[in-house]
Amino acid sequence: MTELKDAPFLAREAKRFDYDRWLASLFAPPSSRSRIHALLAFNGEISKVRETVSEVLLGDIRFQWWRDALKNLGDEKYLNHPILRSLKIIISEHDLDVSLFENIIDTRSTDLDPCPFVTNSELLEYAMGTGGLLNGLIYRVTGNTEEAGYNAAQQAGKAFALTGIIRAIPYHANQDLLLIPQEILKNYTLLPENVFQDENRLAFYNIVKDLVDLAETEQTEAKKVVRGRPKSENPSYSLLALNELYLSRIASAKFDPAHRRMDIGPVRKIFTLLTG
Repeated sequence: MTELKDAPFLAREAKRFDYDRWLASLFAPPSSRSRIHALLAFNGEISKVRETVSEVLLGDIRFQWWRDALKNLGDEKYLNHPILRSLKIIISEHDLDVSLFENIIDTRSTDLDPCPFVTNSELLEYAMGTGGLLNGLIYRVTGNTEEAGYNAAQQAGKAFALTGIIRAIPYHANQDLLLIPQEILKNYTLLPENVFQDENRLAFYNIVKDLVDLAETEQTEAKKVVRGRPKSENPSYSLLALNELYLSRIASAKFDPAHRRMDIGPVRKIFTLLTG
């Protein structure tokens, strides 16, 4: 594989939007890193749509622009975009299904709803439709083709995404976005509009614990399905080591996602990836 023309730009964007996955990509074969960075840059563009638009209609228009671009990658007007220019090469090179990218967009479009999930199942589907699909694509661009490995990579990505949602609760709250299922809120007789009130702090920590229990179940399943997979596939599973660290930290922080213990430095993350 030849190096992508826009590799330096893609690396910068991946690092800026998705530091953890960018860090994990450094343990992938050098020949596939720019491909991974292109996927991360695409995912970063999609994930930031909600916070960069002032109303839902503008978000819908932005998501549709990306759908149209992916369906018409041969069109010169889209090939001026460095991410799309790189995706055109990668999709052709690895025979990737464009619908997977479209599914990521469709899943992310639910962010335009301030409280999109009623059930836990919907939250898990979201984690799979974002982090799971993304990690499956990373598995493909690192040159792996086995279906069992692909499914394992998706499960690893799903587990990491679910923990990421928990970690991001304070950030999402500032964006008027709540990805906690109403099913869990009802267990504590809370509503989206009062879950963060001071008098409900204990209930909120219990809600986070319930979410962590879900994430630990997904993490356990991911560790099960990656066990025994070839070492050549490890770059697609390395996020599980970071996920283990995050789950441990949030438990030690008594399920407070805003606790300073959740701020983990790069040296600790690198050590975890090296030894995980």
